[in-house]
Amino acid sequence: MRPNWRIVSAVFLSVCLAVLMIIHGQNRNSPENEPDVNQFPIVDYDLEKNNPKPTIRGKKYHNKYAPRIGETSRGIFIVDDWEVGLSALPVSRSSAVIIGKITDAQAHLSDDETTIYSEFTVRIEKVLKEDTRIQLTVGNSAIIERVGGRLRLPSGTIVIARRNHQDLPHVGKRYALFLSHEFSDGTKYDDFQLLTGYELRSGRVFPLDKLLPGHPIRSYTDTDEASFLNDLARTLAN
Repeated sequence: MRPNWRIVSAVFLSVCLAVLMIIHGQNRNSPENEPDVNQFPIVDYDLEKNNPKPTIRGKKYHNKYAPRIGETSRGIFIVDDWEVGLSALPVSRSSAVIIGKITDAQAHLSDDETTIYSEFTVRIEKVLKEDTRIQLTVGNSAIIERVGGRLRLPSGTIVIARRNHQDLPHVGKRYALFLSHEFSDGTKYDDFQLLTGYELRSGRVFPLDKLLPGHPIRSYTDTDEASFLNDLARTLAN
């Protein structure tokens, strides 16, 4: 018996439309699970090369397995398991915990030109966990770092770098920040690496990072700031 191709075509078209509707629906919800890369700090390649920085700063982000960023590069997406085992309030893994507002952000290119990272200036409002290496003082500023950012090449091409499920802080916003001295290469430096954080906005709390449903950090999404800070204080006390 020969198939009725009109019926087969109609069914196939219906399935395709259903799939497209599902994809479209997923895409409508996806922005909340993806960082807004247009807000990432950006640096010009020529400006970065003409303003050399201390070797130790760029060395932390060397990647011997990655090619140098060039005109054929379109993006750098680093995938690892940084969030595995991370608690909602990772104070035990943090060298310091602070609350403050981001006042400046600068993107940089690693010395070996394989990675883009960003430095953020945060004006300290509260020090919830003191650091043993660096004195953190209310009213002063601290520099924190994280992989990710944008690089504008001489041709005008913009290369975006980011790590899976991570976002970058935005200038002008207030955060509770969990800081570590351990960087992705496993080495501990005096500089601060951003482990994770929460935006504090209009009395509510929102995780900085775009973690998958079920991760402990998601439990504080759109919760009351006072309640969050009470939980954080209890965790620090213990």
